Amino acid sequence: MKLMLLLTIFVTCMSFVNVVSAKLFDVGGLTVSAGIIAYWLTFPVTDVVGEVFGRRTALQFVGLGLLANILIVLLTQAAVALPPSPFYSNQAELAVVLGSVPLIVLASLTAYLLAQISDVLVFDWVKRLTSGRMLWLRNNASTMSSQLIDSLVFNGIAFYLFAEEKMPLEDFITMTVGYWLFKVGIAIIDTPIVYLLVSWFRRSMPIKEA
Repeated sequence: MKLMLLLTIFVTCMSFVNVVSAKLFDVGGLTVSAGIIAYWLTFPVTDVVGEVFGRRTALQFVGLGLLANILIVLLTQAAVALPPSPFYSNQAELAVVLGSVPLIVLASLTAYLLAQISDVLVFDWVKRLTSGRMLWLRNNASTMSSQLIDSLVFNGIAFYLFAEEKMPLEDFITMTVGYWLFKVGIAIIDTPIVYLLVSWFRRSMPIKEA
């Protein structure tokens, strides 16, 4: 039941990110997608799952998250494509909010998949390296490295490598490093959450890792 709760949180966060990612806000001069308020939760979730249930289950979470991402994109595009009723006056606004730019979708899905797999594998590698000690180290090492991959891949695909108007390299580096540092700060904050959740799981059930 607790595992299902984490899966629900994970898939809900991924669905939320797809819906609100078009909303941007500024933090200390850095423009950030509103999706970050849910996306950061996916990394402590996979860390907790990897710690308690093992790498295989954590990777299954990643696969289900990818499926949820693709399904949300398909369903939202179908909703936008439906011919509006004569009484519905918000079709243009709906298309702006939910309409997907193919390059952005490609960048988002690619970054998600590579970052989440990296997070699970680095977490598992550090866990084995430290013989199961120092949960704080593997939590932060896996999240910080995977968030760097996420920032590099998404910004690289969306704004540099394949963009019609390629962003200047200096601006690309500044944006990517700034966005990564912002997410590193969030990763440090989530460490106590990981400890609490792992303790909560282990108090109530003995888990055999997969």
